[in-house]
Amino acid sequence: MKRQGFDALVALTPDNVTYTAGVLIPSHVVNRFRRTISILAGDNFSAQIVVNVEENLAREFSRFSNIHSYNQFTENPSDLLADLLEDAGLSSGRIAIELDFMPAMDYVRLIERLPQATFDHARDIYFHVRMTKTDEEIERLTEVGVMTETVIAEILDGIHPGETEKEVGARIANKMLRLGADHVRYHVGSGVRSGITNCDPTDKVIEKNDVLRIEVLGDYNNYRSNVTRTAVVGKPTQEQKDIWAVLIEAKEKCESILRPGIQIPDLYQTYVNACRSGGIEPTLNFLGHGIGLTIHEEPYITDTRKYPLGPNMTHTMEPLFMIPGKMGFHVEDMYRITNSGFSRITGELLPNHDLIEIEV
Repeated sequence: MKRQGFDALVALTPDNVTYTAGVLIPSHVVNRFRRTISILAGDNFSAQIVVNVEENLAREFSRFSNIHSYNQFTENPSDLLADLLEDAGLSSGRIAIELDFMPAMDYVRLIERLPQATFDHARDIYFHVRMTKTDEEIERLTEVGVMTETVIAEILDGIHPGETEKEVGARIANKMLRLGADHVRYHVGSGVRSGITNCDPTDKVIEKNDVLRIEVLGDYNNYRSNVTRTAVVGKPTQEQKDIWAVLIEAKEKCESILRPGIQIPDLYQTYVNACRSGGIEPTLNFLGHGIGLTIHEEPYITDTRKYPLGPNMTHTMEPLFMIPGKMGFHVEDMYRITNSGFSRITGELLPNHDLIEIEV
């Protein structure tokens, strides 16, 4: 904030307020009419704004001691934000705020109250700070990553033809929650539905010779996992083996150069070149994405992110190739950049070097 010349940093998204305050306010996620806001100003002023029904929780768990609450039916949180910025002496300050999330009506009210202040977006400040994880964050990501890979391994070991995608999904959710996950999302696609990138499970019956794709996105202690495995019910065809071999070779070539200092566009281009050399065109225009408080965060592994990876950045790599109306292939694991190379957060418990075969 200081390096970029801002007098204050204001967060409004659930992930950035949680990152700043150290606690997720539950209704912030599920009720769009309730605002939760954090304010950092200079060295001596900080405050958090919450709806009054969440005040006690915030006072108990937030890093902030300066908690202010409002009544959502009689008070405007933008007025409270303006009051606090005035208290910080910033009526004409330069303020970084999440303009890509803030409701337009809140922004209009704020500039009515503080016409001399300057507001600019805070997105890049948070994105770049959050790319480098603390030891505590890496520990949480490891816990939820291992939990997720464990569940996928158990699920694939117990799948049989005749059950539906929804039945598989229900088992995923049950196992994740029993292991301690707070929330879980999942995709299950079989047969032609495996060629749908985000394949929510349906009543389709899993059949012999189906390609089966399972993606699990766990949530534990506010940190996320994103792990995907591809299997075949029975024996894979030669076409399936050939496609998979190209994706895995592309993944291994990327792993061979994965280290601190590698320019993200170079990593992405290595992936694209390897796929094209094998005769396939990547379905996604990115190889992976950062992971932490949200499933998708910086750094995106693509050609538009022109900066290097650094130690303690965490991200996924997810070679993916979809043939709509026929089948799809996808493997995704979580990685941590170390001081000298990388370590796998997932990928050791259930490797997917070869297509996993489900016995029939």
